[in-house]
Amino acid sequence: MAISPKVIQLIDQKLAPLIRTGCRIDQIKMVCATGTELVKQGSVETGFGKLRVEPSNFVPQGKSYLIEDRYRGFTWVRSSKDKERKHSDNKSNIREDPQPSAEGSL
Repeated sequence: MAISPKVIQLIDQKLAPLIRTGCRIDQIKMVCATGTELVKQGSVETGFGKLRVEPSNFVPQGKSYLIEDRYRGFTWVRSSKDKERKHSDNKSNIREDPQPSAEGSL
């Protein structure tokens, strides 16, 4: 099964701040829930090059994160729907930008 272009776009958007701060694509991996399509493929081709994908039993289905091997860079990969859901669960009136955005890096 092919990975959706929207998923690739989201991954690229989340990778960009890590790459800009000096992380190299060959030293970054994406950690996803065990059994997902990305984990089965083992890697995904991004705008920055091939990104390794590794499984984790501790990451919930539908979530993933990017981390540099040397633990210098980190960011969650999530859509704005997750942010809206988080705010509505907390009874907050805050609405965040509906476009996916980078969480930041260490």
